[in-house]
Amino acid sequence: MSSMGKRPTVLVLNGSEDLIEALEELLADAGFQTKGARVQDIIRGPLDFATLVQETLPTVIVYDISVPFDLSWSAFQKLAASTAAAGIPFVLTTTNKEGAKDYTGPDVIELLLKPYDIEQFIQAVSLAVRRGADGAARR
Repeated sequence: MSSMGKRPTVLVLNGSEDLIEALEELLADAGFQTKGARVQDIIRGPLDFATLVQETLPTVIVYDISVPFDLSWSAFQKLAASTAAAGIPFVLTTTNKEGAKDYTGPDVIELLLKPYDIEQFIQAVSLAVRRGADGAARR
């Protein structure tokens, strides 16, 4: 943490307004600043990912892998590979781990907003924040 005690910002990318709100609330309670955006607004416009990242300067980006998984996954890979996201860790969530598994491998958090997955989610974000902060310190 900087001497100013600035809270790390988490950019929440999800297809569902309700989930964005729920996650922003959880993250705020856990001491993070948040900015939420709909995945589809980034993929199809009107939102520009690079601009969003420049404006929010997130320490971590939370991205939801949703149906259809192949499109959602390739969109994620595009964002993750973009220069805007260089050095920013992603935390991946999905509401269907079985469905997303073929694409994503094991590190996706199943988000059904039950207490245990909330804990797992906050933990993953906190870890990613530390990774991101270390990465930023080295840049």
